[in-house]
Amino acid sequence: MRRPDRTFADWIAEGLTTMALHCSCGHYATVTLADLPPRLTRTCLGQNACCAKCGKRGAQVMRDMKAHNAGLEATGWSCEPWPARS
Repeated sequence: MRRPDRTFADWIAEGLTTMALHCSCGHYATVTLADLPPRLTRTCLGQNACCAKCGKRGAQVMRDMKAHNAGLEATGWSCEPWPARS
């Protein structure tokens, strides 16, 4: 059984402030959760988002990793990749 799609109020309750939208053309945008209706779901936003670069409707909605990594680095973690082994 599939879990119900979570709302942005759920994400805000977890402490998130932004989400990332990715278009298939390669454009990337960050949206502030406080600016969106709290009952809006991730699926609904993804289906209805319109790319500011190419105009295509539909985007992939995911956690804003730039904000996530900044939060980790603020606590002392390094988000730099390890060098490749030779």
